[in-house]
Amino acid sequence: MELSGKVVVVPVDWAGAAGLATRLGAAGATVVLVGADGEAAGRLAATVESVAAGGGRGRPAVFVIDGGEAGLDALAAFVSELFRGP
Repeated sequence: MELSGKVVVVPVDWAGAAGLATRLGAAGATVVLVGADGEAAGRLAATVESVAAGGGRGRPAVFVIDGGEAGLDALAAFVSELFRGP
């Protein structure tokens, strides 16, 4: 599986988040970790980054959000920036 140049959003509070995020990062994706708990997102980002340092090509990004309308709009704008082409 090759995901270089792709952006995926993973909710930090999902039970399978760690496994999914590390697999996607190892395959080259930019993994946007989303949730209300910034500390949990930061810990998971460090795990994704360590996988990348071990030969994976992906990278983590953290977006702390409470689920409100303004936060959802901001997340959509953030992901849009990550998807910008050359």
